[in-house]
Amino acid sequence: MFEVSILILSILVGCILGQIFVRNKKLTKFLLTFSGAYFLATAVLEIFPTVYEVHSHIIGLYVLGGLFFQMIVESLSKGAEHGHVHLHSNKTFPISIFIGLFLHSFFEGMPIMHQHSDNLLWAIFIHNIPVSMVLYGAISQMKIKKLYQILFMLAFAMAGPLGVLFGETVMADFHLQASAFVAGIFIHIATVILFESTDSHKFKAQKISTVLLGFLIAYLTIAGHQH
Repeated sequence: MFEVSILILSILVGCILGQIFVRNKKLTKFLLTFSGAYFLATAVLEIFPTVYEVHSHIIGLYVLGGLFFQMIVESLSKGAEHGHVHLHSNKTFPISIFIGLFLHSFFEGMPIMHQHSDNLLWAIFIHNIPVSMVLYGAISQMKIKKLYQILFMLAFAMAGPLGVLFGETVMADFHLQASAFVAGIFIHIATVILFESTDSHKFKAQKISTVLLGFLIAYLTIAGHQH
């Protein structure tokens, strides 16, 4: 299945880049900022117009539910979704971070098969890369066996595909609600990446350019598909 392959590939690419650029924080920040902007643009330009076609205020509750859900998940993941992973080399891998990231990726994958285009899929692909880079970079510095490090990343890589399967079967009749829920997740992650993670809450020229680039590419991709 194409979608499953892309989701797994995103984790693999992130791990490879994490191995090569383990100390390159500038690249990670760039990719996180770009993915946050792309997330936000995808939610606003593609997901919102689709889910609000039902003209029901109820759908907005699912958006808020996704936002609230992400707040709860981040209490487990410690903000790993936006690059905040700080693990000590002498400690075992915190299972709460894995659970938080697994839930996050699982729910993101649910509406993928019911989209009019692959824009949601590519948004998740883009975001998974820096998250995997940060996560792999962190666990690779820990004093645990290499096999366990690989198993952690493999388990994380399967979260999205399992979400796709769940969305295609159990949640097939609720794909609009699932899309709205994911939009809420996107909004939360994007706003944290673009605003709260900025030093002194001040935008720098490089960050502004990266955000605009993310917006532009998302718009061109979505508009190109619509025409």
